[in-house]
Amino acid sequence: MKIGVLAELADTCALELVAHLERLSGQQCPFLDFSVPPDVRVDMDQSEITWNGNKLSALDKLFVTGFDYQDPLVPRAVATADWGVWQIDYIVDEQRWSFVSSVLRDLERRGVSLINSWHASQFGFAKALLLAELKRTGFLVPHWLCSNEMPVVQRFCEEQKRVVWRPNSGRAMWQLFLDKQRLHCVDPAKPPVLLASHSEQALVRAFVCGDEVLLALNYSAPHMEMFERMEEVWACDCSQVADELVRAVSHIRAGWALVLFVEQDGRPCIYDIDVDPHYGWLPSEFRAYLQIRLARKLLDLPAPGDDVLPVPARSERDSLFMRRMLVPLHEMEATKYVQDAQPE
Repeated sequence: MKIGVLAELADTCALELVAHLERLSGQQCPFLDFSVPPDVRVDMDQSEITWNGNKLSALDKLFVTGFDYQDPLVPRAVATADWGVWQIDYIVDEQRWSFVSSVLRDLERRGVSLINSWHASQFGFAKALLLAELKRTGFLVPHWLCSNEMPVVQRFCEEQKRVVWRPNSGRAMWQLFLDKQRLHCVDPAKPPVLLASHSEQALVRAFVCGDEVLLALNYSAPHMEMFERMEEVWACDCSQVADELVRAVSHIRAGWALVLFVEQDGRPCIYDIDVDPHYGWLPSEFRAYLQIRLARKLLDLPAPGDDVLPVPARSERDSLFMRRMLVPLHEMEATKYVQDAQPE
């Protein structure tokens, strides 16, 4: 099994995954840098695509991460914008995106299995498109609305007991939709927002690869301990709904995805399918566990038993503020007044 990884060079998760793939397979796993630095040459003709000396048609699979699908939209003119600078940046970005897109689509045509497929990547751009497709094909989704008209949004909020929201495009988290958000976000001059009804249940995150749920995680709400905000992460059992989660991911032709759902009447009510899941935020033991499971699945190796690779125990995850501000502050305070012991 010959697998390559296409990612940004700064993506530590991708580099760690390459190391696992090489260790398990015993062969080199080509790492292709998205940024295509000047010393890297990419050639594409009718017979072959060569990336920095690696013939991509020789790959069985290409794992793609960090490349966000986007429709080429031209923003409306702003009188105060510096169009000379904007045009250069926009054209460079579009050329780079178009080039990588061409490579990925042509690899699929040549029979290389992409994880994830070009088709799947579209659903990472417009979440309303994803929810509409899931509902059309019989999967359970929450009551949802995509709009920027205040009367329509207000009527939806009155009909639902609890409402969450997120931008319609791109990567974002679902958040409570309160009056403050409604007054600020809903406007015909602004992009439409995506709204959904929500119960008191916590959202479960299930990492799916191929025909298997590799890891499902639940969270406790952040709590106060002294003045530090923490949250806890633990593995949960989603075996009763695993088959439907796998079918949903397979339906949009994704080989690797994170499904966000709540269990409702014995079925998963799906809020999102992230076709390029980021997992660097996980506590280190969960991150290492998931990477090993993912690498083995990509190589078509059987999953190790819990005695060989035990599921990590419930773990506390510090908040971003805790990691970046309070920990260094605590360390400084702990050592500020420490003096070297004086010899007697």
